Amino acid sequence: MNKTEKRMKIFTLIMQVIIQAVLLFPWMNMGTWKCNVPGYLIKLAASGDGMSYIKKSLKPLGVLDGADEQMMVQILMLFICELVMVLVIQVIGIVNLILALSNHHKLLLDIMSLIAGCMISFLGADGAVFSDPLSQVYPFLLVVLLVINLIGAKLIDSWQEEKKIQEEVKAREKNYKEEKKKHLEFSGKYPKGFYTALWKNFKSSKRDFIVYVSMNLLPATLIFSGVGMAQMLAPFNKEGNILTGHGITAILLEFLIVSLIASLMLMITNLLSYFRKRMRNYSIFSTLGMRKSTLYEVLGAEIVAGILGMLIGGACIGSVILCIIRRIFMARSGVGAQPAKITGFTYLIASLIMIGISGIGLMILRDFFLYRELKKMQLGDVEKEKMPEKRIGLWLTIGLVIVVFGIVNFGMRKNAEGLRILLFIFLGIYLAEKFGFGLFLKVRKHKKSYYAKLIPYNSFYYRFKSTFRYVYVISLIPVLILFLFGKDMISAKIAQKPEGLFPYDFVCMATEADETFWKQLQEKYDVKFQEYPMVRVTNVDNSEKLDDARAVIMPQGQHIGISETTYKELNKALGKKSEKMNLSADGKEIYIIYQQDKSTKAHPLDYLNSRKEPYLHIGQPIESYGFLDREKIYPTRTVKGEKTDILTGAFRQGSEENLVVFSDEYFEKVQDDWKKYNWITGDPVEEGEAEEGVTIHHWPTKLVLLNVKNVDYQKIEKELQAFRKVHKEDERFDKDVLSCYSKRTTMEQIESERFMTTVVDIFIMGAFLLGSVLVIYLKYESEMTDKKKRNHFLTCIGMSSKEREKLIRTETGIFFWIPAAVAVVMVPVLTGEMWNMREYTKADGVHYLRYLLILAVIYLVVQGIGVKVIEQYTIRKVEGKHERNIKGK
Repeated sequence: MNKTEKRMKIFTLIMQVIIQAVLLFPWMNMGTWKCNVPGYLIKLAASGDGMSYIKKSLKPLGVLDGADEQMMVQILMLFICELVMVLVIQVIGIVNLILALSNHHKLLLDIMSLIAGCMISFLGADGAVFSDPLSQVYPFLLVVLLVINLIGAKLIDSWQEEKKIQEEVKAREKNYKEEKKKHLEFSGKYPKGFYTALWKNFKSSKRDFIVYVSMNLLPATLIFSGVGMAQMLAPFNKEGNILTGHGITAILLEFLIVSLIASLMLMITNLLSYFRKRMRNYSIFSTLGMRKSTLYEVLGAEIVAGILGMLIGGACIGSVILCIIRRIFMARSGVGAQPAKITGFTYLIASLIMIGISGIGLMILRDFFLYRELKKMQLGDVEKEKMPEKRIGLWLTIGLVIVVFGIVNFGMRKNAEGLRILLFIFLGIYLAEKFGFGLFLKVRKHKKSYYAKLIPYNSFYYRFKSTFRYVYVISLIPVLILFLFGKDMISAKIAQKPEGLFPYDFVCMATEADETFWKQLQEKYDVKFQEYPMVRVTNVDNSEKLDDARAVIMPQGQHIGISETTYKELNKALGKKSEKMNLSADGKEIYIIYQQDKSTKAHPLDYLNSRKEPYLHIGQPIESYGFLDREKIYPTRTVKGEKTDILTGAFRQGSEENLVVFSDEYFEKVQDDWKKYNWITGDPVEEGEAEEGVTIHHWPTKLVLLNVKNVDYQKIEKELQAFRKVHKEDERFDKDVLSCYSKRTTMEQIESERFMTTVVDIFIMGAFLLGSVLVIYLKYESEMTDKKKRNHFLTCIGMSSKEREKLIRTETGIFFWIPAAVAVVMVPVLTGEMWNMREYTKADGVHYLRYLLILAVIYLVVQGIGVKVIEQYTIRKVEGKHERNIKGK
């Protein structure tokens, strides 16, 4: 038994004894008695009637009091899941304990325990069932122990290897220090010639510095442009909610988030490449006696100079781009507001963001590079990268299953074309590519052609991890360009013109008290007036952000509830055919009409839990309620049918003001519910306690549709401001949900949002496309010295120039063909699912396909040219045909 195994055994025994002790502690407070999971399960098994015993044991806690059948089932399932997960952790711990005694510790078991612990915390059964602090905090404490257990085991597992590297580095450093003391030690200031040598060294590598600054111009331009657009387009952001992704601010925020992530990744890659090149130069100075602190100071000076160059260059390019965008906006017709001027505040904020990103990048690289890679560069260590060897087929299968599962789930409207599903698919692609690539190389070892093809594939065997990382990142870029960002831009281009989304000039939510106002308006102006009965319908959760389901969630979505008869009348008014519904009289069945165009993503009506059965309340949002009473206030409904259509107007593009159709019987029953329930808590109100503005509020009960003459439009719009003031209480819950909507104002907003979406997505797609080529270039530039050495060796053993060039083409080709293969599989499948969710017609599909093919050709051409240029550049440098090689540089 070596030291590592001994340490692992001792650590595992200690941790598992602690974990088992914690698991056996009676942490479950059942009201009248306390127990642990095994003790509870033993009593459960002895009872002979599982579910009845569980209900009986939970009765003292009061969690099932007042809960309907569905809520009761949910609480019981949460409780049972928590018991099962704790039991799984206990069983895994015992297995790990036994394996540790025989020196066969399995890190995978520790990972499985932590996953089970995280699931307990995620399900939140402790909060839903238990009320005492210990029972609620227990899962968190358990997760902390499991995290310590996993991290400790991982550190011990890699301890020996890390210790060996550290000992070698220390020994060599000691030798260097002894040599310096004997021959190179000096005190005081460096001589003038030293600084001259440093400056000449920097000048000889000025091309690397220019490349470093140039590479950083892309992220700098993105950030400056994003911050500038946020200030410049502020006058256009009249409406919108960031949480629901609605409005120009939400579009710009998404652009800035993507830009920040992409900028950080590109800057880290660029910094790492530059550090590696410069350390090859500065290692000579270090050997000659330059102090380590001086080395860091010189590198710091270069980095600061690079950041300054990046800020100046990014600001200049960003200013030109912003000037172009400003001119385009000013030339657009139909947009009343003018873009704001760019001030020094924009440049200050953008500069601070860029400096912050640079700082984060340096901190990430510090431990990774300066304390390990730096030593390897100085000491000339070369380390082979490990290939996956165990369970390759299993992990490959898991990756493919994850991809298929993710694709199937992405096609469900309830997932709202979610980014989380795409990230899940990207995880599957990672596993499939990594282990598929590993399997391909492993199979080659058993073929007769292995030795004949050994040299072309040797770099893949030897540098498997680094090569795969670059290939994987480049593989995701066509999916991001052609689908994730491409779909938003293309769908905005093919969407129906704003004029066709609004059959009425004004849409208002009124009450019976407004009758006098409407009569006066009709007497004063030539107005085509339509009025229909409605109720306000509210769903629990109206955004994709993660919320605590045990709290009142905001924002809540507000929609228009109508009867089947009203639905038919609205269709008849527009010359459309009505669907046959036959909805249930108890209101459980509903039909949804999403009022949005084809540029808006498909989404469910309610984002909480089971999105197929939305939680809907008749009335305006409830601001104070207990989550255990949620299903009483927001009962679940069954969606009998749904479609995308415009009957009153796409004023909130499907995020709010969709039409929810109920049966006539149920609608009649709930139309006056505003008199019966407290508007703050949702509790029933006794007849004598009902007081307007105190316990009840008259929410909208009349849907008013107006068409007016152009000459009267502005006058009527001004008149309706008085109407909105009367109903300001209805607009208090959400600034997006108004009591009266104007067609012209919303059209201007939609036009601005579509244009902004197009501009932002072109920016992002261009940045990703250019970034993919730059990343490949940085990889090849950082490995150029090794490639030259290899090329020299291959020349010495007699390989012809043609074969050596073919070797480089084989290496660079994977950066074109593998991403292209991923795009060919993923983009059509995901695009087809998106068409289906958004209910695209054949004409829509053909129109969309034209833009997609143009985008695909641009990607393939740019990526192909970029890879080819890098390939030829590499061949010229390693073959000695490059200008720098000819000059002996």
